[in-house]
Amino acid sequence: MAAFYTQAQNEVDLMDTTRANFSTKSIPQLRISIGVPSSGWEFISFPRLESYLETYNAKPNLFCGYIPLQVNLLYNRFKFDLGINYSTTGGDKSYGSFVSKSSANTATFTFGYAFLADRNNYFYLDGGIGYASYNQYITRVKSSSSNINYPLPNTIGQGVNFTQNQPFIDFGIEYFNRTPQKSAGSSIKAGYRLGLSSTPWELRYSPSQDGLPSDKISNFYIQVMLHFGHKKL
Repeated sequence: MAAFYTQAQNEVDLMDTTRANFSTKSIPQLRISIGVPSSGWEFISFPRLESYLETYNAKPNLFCGYIPLQVNLLYNRFKFDLGINYSTTGGDKSYGSFVSKSSANTATFTFGYAFLADRNNYFYLDGGIGYASYNQYITRVKSSSSNINYPLPNTIGQGVNFTQNQPFIDFGIEYFNRTPQKSAGSSIKAGYRLGLSSTPWELRYSPSQDGLPSDKISNFYIQVMLHFGHKKL
């Protein structure tokens, strides 16, 4: 009888390790999540800037890589994230006589709820707010017979920087792995950022800002991170 009871208890303990343990007595966990260069990608949509640059035979770069970094507070089904994304630029995009590069640095605060969870795997719906700084670097790499007027440069090797800063709201869905036996895990998130209003572009280091377009953030992104913290759930 004792052997039977011990075996039954072991089976119950094994079953318990497959379930997420949610209770009011749960201890909040603090974790650090970090990516590697270009483990985050943002797909940029700035249609008015794109139309503006096309009149000068140039185009913006609509892809941007970044390094994500977050502090995560986990409690039961809830997750609070404070994060920054440091841009690693999106490579070169050649069009006509110009090459364009993009960068996007953001700071975010998001709240997540695990709508699906077991002991190790959590699927979160996230929402939050943030602030972003976007840049488009346009550099002339070829001469042209046409007379390109201000603001784009006429001299090979010279460039200009279009910049924009604006707040946004953030939505996403995230898979978060947190194994009880380990202090490390991984996550992958796909999301969408929407600006609160249309904001004018600025031409950095230029005394004149006349005629520049306005755009509102409407960008999709995906990011992969590793996270580290206390292993006990």
